[in-house]
Amino acid sequence: MQMPNKFAELEACYGQLVSWCDLLEAIADFLPCHVDERLCDTVTGGLIPLLQATHGLEEHVVSASLHAIMPDHDRVEAENRRSTERLFDMDAAQEVVDVLLALKNGDCRLSWDAIGYLLRSFFCLMRRRIKAEREIVGQIRKALARHEGMTVLDAQLATEIV
Repeated sequence: MQMPNKFAELEACYGQLVSWCDLLEAIADFLPCHVDERLCDTVTGGLIPLLQATHGLEEHVVSASLHAIMPDHDRVEAENRRSTERLFDMDAAQEVVDVLLALKNGDCRLSWDAIGYLLRSFFCLMRRRIKAEREIVGQIRKALARHEGMTVLDAQLATEIV
């Protein structure tokens, strides 16, 4: 496993999620407009798999590297919290998918305001989580770079890629 490539994969997932958050924000901003069926299909078919891939990389790359930035007793607590957050992410994403499917099928029972709030709560949650995860990744990359004998400047340059 080449860790830098995995970090790049994770960053690519974060970039896609941020783009999807922007898309969901645009939908929320323009409700009660007609939501394009192809757009619904894209989001409903891709959001959960993208989130699963992101979570898998977080577990594989970030969780495996937390030892570089925190002691064992803190790491266990942090990983438990992160695991719980991933469950909340999936639940929120499933709600978004369900609502978009209902909109597409014309049988959504939520008000336009409720739909807007649901979409906003999801993309705000995701943006906060991505920001926090990127900060953790940056700390890990700096710590790993120092451990591998790189200078602090090299470590900063490495984290700027993320």
